[in-house]
Amino acid sequence: MKNRIIAISFLLASVLTVNAQQERVSKQLYASAYKIATDSKEDVNVRKAASFKVDAITYLNSRTLSALVDTTKQLSTKDIAHLNAQLDSMAYYMHEYVNLFTKEYARADKQKRKEQVLKIFRDASINHPLYNDPDKNLVLVYFNSEDYLTQFSLDTDWIKALTEVKKKLAE
Repeated sequence: MKNRIIAISFLLASVLTVNAQQERVSKQLYASAYKIATDSKEDVNVRKAASFKVDAITYLNSRTLSALVDTTKQLSTKDIAHLNAQLDSMAYYMHEYVNLFTKEYARADKQKRKEQVLKIFRDASINHPLYNDPDKNLVLVYFNSEDYLTQFSLDTDWIKALTEVKKKLAE
């Protein structure tokens, strides 16, 4: 009986540890990007890409928090878990999206190809809004900024945008 209780305790602890790690995807990506964005020894363009990631995750966090504290809706435990999973998924796919963009842009050998790559990624981000946020000044702050290579909308369904980009890059 004692061995069974110990085994169940270890199983429960491992499940809780896995759940805690899964819930921290967005936090881990945020911390990593923030560290790079604030490191003055890093290349300025690397820091700018990291700044975009920080702001995109902050935006996703704020939208998730707004949904969680919305008193007009009664959220179940399942709804809350879904919102947290969506936050982590979007943060992860945004991270992959920016990394793929950086890789493809760096690999482009001619200016014309660089412009094509930028257009593919910009269009995909603007064509797949996640929240349909009416605050265009906020969500398009990078999209309308030529100072940053990551000219993407913050209000993006990163899964759909990444799928579109991969399809277009394969053509």
